[in-house]
Amino acid sequence: MVDISIILTQLIEILIGLGIIAGLIWIWKKRNWSVLKKAAITIIFAAGVFIAFIGLLAFTLISGDQANYLTQGTNIGKINFDEVISNAQKAGYKVDNPTGINSIQEIGLHPSNIKELDNQFGENYRFWSAGYFYNQNVYFSTVKYQNSPETKITETEISFYKEDGTYTPFQPGDLPPDEWIIEKFRLIFDISEQESRNYLMQLKDSIGKGQETKISIRKDINVAAVYSNLKETSSNSSISPTGGDGWFKETFYSDGKKIGFLDLIIPNTVITFQDKGHEYSITIDRLGGVRPGIKLSAGEKIPEEEYRGVFKEMFVNLGLPPEKVDEFKFEYNPSVW
Repeated sequence: MVDISIILTQLIEILIGLGIIAGLIWIWKKRNWSVLKKAAITIIFAAGVFIAFIGLLAFTLISGDQANYLTQGTNIGKINFDEVISNAQKAGYKVDNPTGINSIQEIGLHPSNIKELDNQFGENYRFWSAGYFYNQNVYFSTVKYQNSPETKITETEISFYKEDGTYTPFQPGDLPPDEWIIEKFRLIFDISEQESRNYLMQLKDSIGKGQETKISIRKDINVAAVYSNLKETSSNSSISPTGGDGWFKETFYSDGKKIGFLDLIIPNTVITFQDKGHEYSITIDRLGGVRPGIKLSAGEKIPEEEYRGVFKEMFVNLGLPPEKVDEFKFEYNPSVW
């Protein structure tokens, strides 16, 4: 109903706009009316339109309002994602395309030559960004953006950060040594030393000109080279737990200190079930991240025993451990406004 009301509201707004134009044209085409009379009628007409607009706005806010039960996403451990999707379809649940990241194919890229990551995360994972730590306080990240889907022009944003608890602006003296930066640029972008030095000069020029220290360049990230380097120079790595949206970070360590990271995305989906006019949803990703939620009429509530029971039944039907539902803490919001 919310979506339909929004569509109807937009159509009414268009009709009101056309009515305003037609009405003004009609008023000012009346040659036997004085300018004063036309102005007075225009003011009255405008006031009526304004009142109608306020009423329409109020209708939109009221009809679009809803209550919800929200949870923080958590990871329930290893799952068979494809089997969960199949079970959802068999149970008659609605299975939506990936959410949170909208369409996973539109974000990042899938490196075609890293079999280890394919085996670990599946062939549909996407690379988002990579970075290196100079020390535990100073690091930089590289993120690839596609400026225009039509032209396929991509840019990589290079950003340096300082996290020492002082919250002071990044200063030239905060940068790592030139040779360290040049070496990393050459590795990440597969470029010459001179190109690396040119980008370093651009980076230094950017310091103090904004809130962030960053530049954008038209170079692709050599993900395979970065991953290989991090594997060779690290003693171990850790993967941040997902919470349903599919975003996670693999951080690499050497002697207990962070040396670099990869930000990756794996497929996720939303499984929904309608019960007594309430929409129960489970956002779930391939690595076992899960986030349940409920949508219902504004101000309406559901007994906790009832909604946990519904989710436990959904978990059973999906092939997930129902006892995990007890670990979620639901927060009730009576209205989105």
